[in-house]
Amino acid sequence: MIASSDILAGRMARRAAQVRPAAPDVFEIKEGQYLQINDVEGRQVSEMVCFNKHDLREMLSTSHTRGINNSLMLVKGMTIYSNRRNAMFALIEDTVGRHDILLPSCDRRRYNDDYGLINHPGCRDNFFRELKPWNIDYDRIPDPVNFFQNVGLRARGEFEIREPLSERSDYVLLRALMDMVVGVSACPQEQSPATAFNPTDILIRVYI
Repeated sequence: MIASSDILAGRMARRAAQVRPAAPDVFEIKEGQYLQINDVEGRQVSEMVCFNKHDLREMLSTSHTRGINNSLMLVKGMTIYSNRRNAMFALIEDTVGRHDILLPSCDRRRYNDDYGLINHPGCRDNFFRELKPWNIDYDRIPDPVNFFQNVGLRARGEFEIREPLSERSDYVLLRALMDMVVGVSACPQEQSPATAFNPTDILIRVYI
């Protein structure tokens, strides 16, 4: 059973999608609507990118999100910002409390360089494929918010990728603060602890 929220009581889900690894869902969301991202089985990273629907040159910026929130981590009560410093999403509920806004999406080059795998799907390549109806160029896909990803920092500043803390049916709930085109993926990374070496599905719902 997927976790529910009191904020969503009486609201209607206008969209629901089971997002499988390597097959992101891209959709439009209106200001004031809610996006719930659920970790169906647990220990699965979900990447999210977003763009201003009315001007696609304005997009998610994790660097501005870090700077404006004065934090390396994204936690409940914080706001996600664009490259123009405009508010895009408010994180209003979070049953996990550990997400990443430091790392870029994986892509074919990363799998080739790091693991010797040729043409392995990565979230950036997959987002590009699904964003073609909006004519968004590959180089304009922003670094994502990595929901449920557990990234630690070692003493000298090195990243340490750990298994997510999310369990079955954990979720985040976001409120849209502008009209947007949003992409949500279930990360297909099976080569590291990022998904406990076992990519699984993500469930998304958009509420009006």
